[in-house]
Amino acid sequence: MNSKYKILIVEDEILVATDIEESLESLGYTVQNSVDTGLKAIEEVERSLPNLVLMDINLKGEMTGIEAARRIIEKHDVPIIYLTANADIATVNKAKVALPYGYIIKPFTDKDLQTNIEIAIFKFGNDLKLKFESEQFNTFFDLKDHEKNQIIVHAKQGLEKINIDDVYFIEKDGNNTTIHLSDEEVTTKKPFEEFIEFFPKLTFLQVNKTTVINATKVFAVKFPEIIIADKMSVITVDKEFKDLLKNINSELGEITDE
Repeated sequence: MNSKYKILIVEDEILVATDIEESLESLGYTVQNSVDTGLKAIEEVERSLPNLVLMDINLKGEMTGIEAARRIIEKHDVPIIYLTANADIATVNKAKVALPYGYIIKPFTDKDLQTNIEIAIFKFGNDLKLKFESEQFNTFFDLKDHEKNQIIVHAKQGLEKINIDDVYFIEKDGNNTTIHLSDEEVTTKKPFEEFIEFFPKLTFLQVNKTTVINATKVFAVKFPEIIIADKMSVITVDKEFKDLLKNINSELGEITDE
């Protein structure tokens, strides 16, 4: 029932990690991976965002679980539950810095694990919904409301309000996403794959693994290349995305091979 939830285990004691993995699988969850350091945890989240992270606080090595959790939530929306053998108030106060969604004391039962996971995922979903609905963090827009054809992004220089119609193309830039406007570029930490989901599919078309174009800004199409109007940027189209170009206005002519 819960197999849709992918859970990352961060635990440096192999026997404990194995027990947790077996417990999760017996409860019906999917174990995305099990890693033993904070750095590996960060790398794993960068590779594929899990639905939840079970993070041991006292990891061996230079980075504690608390520090790893802090770095993860700086860039990603993901609930984190701490695992620890320490229940003292000093440890709890340190752990609160990374805003965890749970705190499980070792040793724990499968029931403890399941209860904390279900509550954390439910609370996280509600928090995320409230965050997106709030005025300050209304990063995305309602396609049915034509008066709000804008998007507010958390850019490197702060909050940026962008008119959807002013976007020429969107490009993956490592772990960041760059929005190309007529006279400037805006970069956000939001992952490319997540960011493009909030643009209208009829006019914003993916043409390769790292680029989505605004079809209304296309000057010319001659497969495998597209020229973007005004900016005169030349973008290469991958063959797997060629059929999507049929949505571009017919006045550009037929899409032909060179």
